[in-house]
Amino acid sequence: MSRDDSRGRSENGGRETHHPPTADTSPIVSVASAIAAARDEAPTDLVPPLESVVDTDSIRSLIEEGEDDEVRSFRYRDCSVEVYGSGRIVVDADRPRLPRCDVPDRIRQLVEDRYVPGTGAEQAERRRAILAAYSYLRGQGSARRSDFIREVYPCYPGEYSIPDGGWWETVVKPGLGACPDVAKGNAMWYYVGD
Repeated sequence: MSRDDSRGRSENGGRETHHPPTADTSPIVSVASAIAAARDEAPTDLVPPLESVVDTDSIRSLIEEGEDDEVRSFRYRDCSVEVYGSGRIVVDADRPRLPRCDVPDRIRQLVEDRYVPGTGAEQAERRRAILAAYSYLRGQGSARRSDFIREVYPCYPGEYSIPDGGWWETVVKPGLGACPDVAKGNAMWYYVGD
């Protein structure tokens, strides 16, 4: 991985990894893992599955039989993906990235079990928005609605194009309100756990 730093980031800001020619796993597993890492999720959580977005046989053939400098590019949701014949995989997420959400398992389970509007990928993104808002509040101690919109929404929009209305009113606000470690004041939200 030339032009790479120690965290697997390429010069252009994308996440770079490599599928070794002697690997026991399919190249598609490596591509899915790279996309999942760029999106801060598990490969099994990719919705839609990689196979429904790109011809995985052509990617497999490229890595197993292609020239080293031959490249295939495609988009997976908010990511630009480049796969090279050499096995090099570069994934560049269009959205800004936050560190992983520091959320206790009981809160993750509560959010997972909670009804969230939308279907499939929308629900997964909206649950991530609730967890990110919880993590932000936990780190800050208190926050206003405007703080969540400024600090959480840009990275976790939950498939909403604007934060007012759906994102705040139907997803984040009720999601935070259901968390046992959160208290709502007049204009402030407070973390009261730990």
